[in-house]
Amino acid sequence: MKFVHLKAVVGAMAVSFALAGTAQAQIVSDTSDSAKVQIGVSNVPFGPHTIGKVGISVPAIGPGTFFVDFEGLQGTATPTANIVTTVDNPTGTTTDHSKYGRFDFSKVDGYDVYYGEWSQTGSASAGDHTVYFGGTGASTNAAVNALTGTAVNYNVYGVSNYVGNGQLSGTFTANFVDDTLTGSIQSANYKVDIGTADILGSTITGVDAQAFNLSTSATVPVASSGIVSGQFFGSTAQALAGIVEFSSSQYDTAFGGKQ
Repeated sequence: MKFVHLKAVVGAMAVSFALAGTAQAQIVSDTSDSAKVQIGVSNVPFGPHTIGKVGISVPAIGPGTFFVDFEGLQGTATPTANIVTTVDNPTGTTTDHSKYGRFDFSKVDGYDVYYGEWSQTGSASAGDHTVYFGGTGASTNAAVNALTGTAVNYNVYGVSNYVGNGQLSGTFTANFVDDTLTGSIQSANYKVDIGTADILGSTITGVDAQAFNLSTSATVPVASSGIVSGQFFGSTAQALAGIVEFSSSQYDTAFGGKQ
């Protein structure tokens, strides 16, 4: 499996960074820790990567300076049956890539929207577990307002400590009567309930999410008062993505889905 040879091309990145300015995509994103992960327009054109796409920046490649595109990352690592791509020091590379950390991410089917998690060691409890989402084609406020008086269900997937919990799945309901979003996603042993989040224009915000370790209790949360941040995507809000942040980052969760 080939991975962009970042160490060998750092000196040439300034050129790609300048070129990226000619292909700026309108990316809407959020991250639980911008010091660790930022989402922006890709500006690394080497190996399987191209500029001008939705990209990610992590500490070892200059946070906020150099971004590699998710599409290129997906091309270097075969997604699992759950359609989650994991990049973790891939074999077959000419240099040690362990310093770039572990990436677990997915794409909302049919949309240029990505969500996922990153950590340096692959351990969600190590203190640097960071979740994120980002994509193009964000819905306008007018597009969401046009749905007033309706209720729409979204099939949603998520990741949170993917190596231990696997992929999460469930249903979110957007009630455009009272402008709220509710629902939960879960795997066999982990569940996140977003509580009652508010729909504000085309954005999603909430403060009462909960996380559950289902192997110990389905009713007593291991984390509460989680902050929900998200965005609708598509011409008629057909898709959404977001993150949930808790006081302990090991429970942080990224999600995405569509109608």
